[in-house]
Amino acid sequence: MRIMGMNYSTNANGEKCFTIQGAFPYDPYYKNAEAGRNCIGERVESVYVGSYDCSNLKVGMEIEILYDKAIRTAKGMFQPIRRIDIINK
Repeated sequence: MRIMGMNYSTNANGEKCFTIQGAFPYDPYYKNAEAGRNCIGERVESVYVGSYDCSNLKVGMEIEILYDKAIRTAKGMFQPIRRIDIINK
């Protein structure tokens, strides 16, 4: 994922909770003209990373997000971030 933007809010405990907006190439499924599908540009999404320290991340970097085991909560399923690897600065 290429970081397109980041934002954070500060919770009641003084921790910063981050959200990363990233761009990805489309999966081959979406580029299948025979099946009537096509795409241009990149796919984008927001990834909530919570209190994971994002101070070393900058807009434009290529990163890979590795997730930990999914947890069931009262609000549904949640999959915490195990780590974020910088692929290309």
